Amino acid sequence: METFWILEYLKVFSGYIFLMFIWPTVVFWNHLRSKSKIYHFSFCVTVQIVLINTIVLMMGLLHILNDRTCVWFFTCIFLLSICQRIKALTFQYEESADSGIKVLLQSYSEKVRGLFRLGKDSRSGIWEYILLFVVICFGMVYFSYGAFQVHCYGQTDIMTHHQWVNHLTEGKIYPDGIYPEAMHCFIYCLYALFGIRIYSIMMYLQCIHIMVFFISAYVLLREVFYWRYTSIFVLCLYMTLNINVPTCEYSIYRLQMTLPMEFGLHTQFLCALFLIRYLKKIRPYRIIEDLFKYCWDENLFLFMMSVVASISIHYYTTFMAFIICVSLVVFNFKRILKPTNLIPLMISIIFGGAIVSMPIMGALAIGIPFEASINWGVQSINSNDRKNEVLEGKIAKNPLEPGEEDREVLEKLPEIGQKIVKGLMKIEYLLKETYKRGYKGMYGEERGSRIFIVTLIVIGGCLIGRYASNRNIKKFCKGYPPIILTSFFAMIVYISYEAPDLGLPVLIAGNRYCSSAHMMTLAVMMMPADFAFSLIASFYRDFIMQLISYIFSVAIYLFTNLFGIYHGYLYYSLTRYDSAVMITDSIINDFPQNSYTIVSPYEELCQVFLYGKHEDISLFIEKNNDEYYTIPTEYVFVYVEKKPIIYRQVYYFSGPLWLGKSGNSVIEASEISEKAVQKDLSGFSKKSLYKEGRTILESKVYEWCHQFSERYPSVLNVYYEDDDFVCYYFEQDSDAPYNLAEDSK
Repeated sequence: METFWILEYLKVFSGYIFLMFIWPTVVFWNHLRSKSKIYHFSFCVTVQIVLINTIVLMMGLLHILNDRTCVWFFTCIFLLSICQRIKALTFQYEESADSGIKVLLQSYSEKVRGLFRLGKDSRSGIWEYILLFVVICFGMVYFSYGAFQVHCYGQTDIMTHHQWVNHLTEGKIYPDGIYPEAMHCFIYCLYALFGIRIYSIMMYLQCIHIMVFFISAYVLLREVFYWRYTSIFVLCLYMTLNINVPTCEYSIYRLQMTLPMEFGLHTQFLCALFLIRYLKKIRPYRIIEDLFKYCWDENLFLFMMSVVASISIHYYTTFMAFIICVSLVVFNFKRILKPTNLIPLMISIIFGGAIVSMPIMGALAIGIPFEASINWGVQSINSNDRKNEVLEGKIAKNPLEPGEEDREVLEKLPEIGQKIVKGLMKIEYLLKETYKRGYKGMYGEERGSRIFIVTLIVIGGCLIGRYASNRNIKKFCKGYPPIILTSFFAMIVYISYEAPDLGLPVLIAGNRYCSSAHMMTLAVMMMPADFAFSLIASFYRDFIMQLISYIFSVAIYLFTNLFGIYHGYLYYSLTRYDSAVMITDSIINDFPQNSYTIVSPYEELCQVFLYGKHEDISLFIEKNNDEYYTIPTEYVFVYVEKKPIIYRQVYYFSGPLWLGKSGNSVIEASEISEKAVQKDLSGFSKKSLYKEGRTILESKVYEWCHQFSERYPSVLNVYYEDDDFVCYYFEQDSDAPYNLAEDSK
């Protein structure tokens, strides 16, 4: 069975590489062929996502969205682009004395020889890319490992997004209201173009897409740091250092899940990268002479597309991008206000807004409302105010407000002086709370204190470097301040969520933002190393410095192991046994489509969709109390957990020590019993049925199977059984099905 999942992973990987990178490379070859590697990569992971999202949603609005239309559209454009490319190559070589193929082979052989020459040249980026490749492969293996050990969804939200993708297969967009659909559209195209199971895509897509998150962080930090290997050092530390605080651990755990926010995390780094590059470029003050040439800038274009992609994927990622960009604006305020920078930036924002709003306006025009979670920001701020009202009687004062002694001093000052001093006092209190509840809260007492001290040292170094007479020192530290400010803002975002008594607005849930905040914090921690490497590189050959960089990267891995701070394996939030996943796949493969119904908890619904039918186990029990109840399919499969699983329990993975420290890989479960059969389910809500009421549900279904077997000994058979789980099935005439309600009595 493991071979099956490996093949599914390879299918998703191949489809992902084609749709995300190969398709746009071929279609936009004329635009991309002269661009840099970073531009090419960023174009593919932003423009392609926006393009797919817009095309699929517009097809849905025009009521032409189906598998055939999707395949026809993307395949025809791809084939036409290939034909144009072949035609161009033929025209290029038709006047040659030799055949075009021979000349083409010669040109490619020259490129291969050029690669070997690059390998011999230590100043080329080949050795940097090799190390980056190794580090990213390590990260992909780490974040993919759990998906091969446990084959159920590790997060219950994935089932909701799976259902939304299912609706796209039926031609329906925005099934629960207007919500960012870019990830769902991308998954739908993978399914439509390559026939990959949606369940497999939801399992493995983010495990593969995580490389885009790492590469995007790398290219941003590569722009910030002076020594080109420092950004790889940050990734090494990110992938090896343990996180023991539950809030941060939860955020890292989500990186392995195919969820919209995690799918779009890379856009925040690309927004910052291309804003930096855009502001660095000096432009002549010419507006009237050539408006288009004046407004067009490739960095501004990718900044715009990164923002559009972030909005199209998830609004949280847009807030995250906003935090980084604000930090950049603070240190480039004068430059951004120049008309030559500001006007094109405003135009790009207008165009970006138009791209995003097209499908949304169309949906609103036909009466589709916004999805309920869109109002989350307002609701969270209101709920935060209500929390403060509740806490008002319990807390002596808001920690950011002056105390009684401070108020006595303030009253002696004039009104303007009171406002100034009060503002300064609030900043002081905020800094103290950021240290106490931010750094220490996110990393623990000891590590949080160390990180805060290093941050202060780096800030001091930046101030010294700013006024240093040595130009090299200024150059080394030039990119540090925005990242330091971003890491500080990240702590404020964290405490606004974790400490509601401060009265700060909650724009992003702290347990969602920690994965990005952690990256920025580690970048600050690596600034002393970047400065040291940059300084030493002035005195030693590049080959020696690259060798030391390799040693330093290995040292990060070894030291985290030796000092006991190496990361452990991630975990899943278990909702069913792995046996249930395997058996469902076996049924899908072995039985004709829609010839069977699976009676089980909610989790099998997404997996069996498009292939068979599903009956919720709670409805099955409820309908058995009716006078007449049938399931009109040829085969009926009934899943029973003999040891009902504790729903949404934390299950840590285990594996080789070189990849991570193994956790407690024990599945907690209860036992079915006759006593549980006698209990009433009417007092349980729909959400609690699979939690507190799961043992009762499974006991009642097991009792039904026992009674059915006694009544029809030769009908009910065991399809699969182990110590924890059993799957029964029976065959019937679909035109004259059994009265299951009658048989249960």
